[in-house]
Amino acid sequence: MKFINTDGMAFIGPGSEWFWTAVSGLVLAITFFAIWRQLALQRSASGYAQVTDLSRQDFAEPMLRVKVEIYRALHEGCEPSQVPFGAASYLVDFWEDIGVLVRQGHLDRRLLHESMGNGCRRWWATLQPFIERVRAEVGPRAAEHFEWLAGQMAALDRKVGDATVYDAEYVARTLENHLRNQSDRLRTAEELRGFVLRPGNEAIIHAGPAPRPTRRETPSSAQPEVPTVGP
Repeated sequence: MKFINTDGMAFIGPGSEWFWTAVSGLVLAITFFAIWRQLALQRSASGYAQVTDLSRQDFAEPMLRVKVEIYRALHEGCEPSQVPFGAASYLVDFWEDIGVLVRQGHLDRRLLHESMGNGCRRWWATLQPFIERVRAEVGPRAAEHFEWLAGQMAALDRKVGDATVYDAEYVARTLENHLRNQSDRLRTAEELRGFVLRPGNEAIIHAGPAPRPTRRETPSSAQPEVPTVGP
């Protein structure tokens, strides 16, 4: 019993058109798959580079100063809706821009979730009272991408079984730890920079060790200089 009838089949010459058509189709399919694979790899590399750059910005000294300013204000009893406007706006804009990138498909939300998902949710919980105050003044669309992004991170948390609730109680409970953590990171960033600028002090304080003076060599025949002591 024949499963494939090969009678009359030709692979070269007249009658072999079917074979070369099939080969051409197979080559095209392999080519399309290779192109798709290359584009997928490029997209992954681009997404990784974007997340790496965003993480670097998140740990940069200006961002750390902003975070410490907000946490310190809350620690000193500031109302959550009245945190320093400039610092809060800086953070809101940072997460708003990321929300736009994810929403427009330029950044994979799952990749962002793995790297910065908890930071997004934590800062939304921290800045939500401030954002609500701003919305009362300028309209309900303020920080809409930030809010959407926080919702996406929450949905991904639920998928992986993370039941952490980020709310006002969470912010108050973890405030001291986050203040200490960000202050330590800021101090490290200042030391790595090589000098520290303190508010209200125009002097530049060198954070690294002072250079050691070099010893001046004198010939063995030379007599050491004796300082002259005046009257």
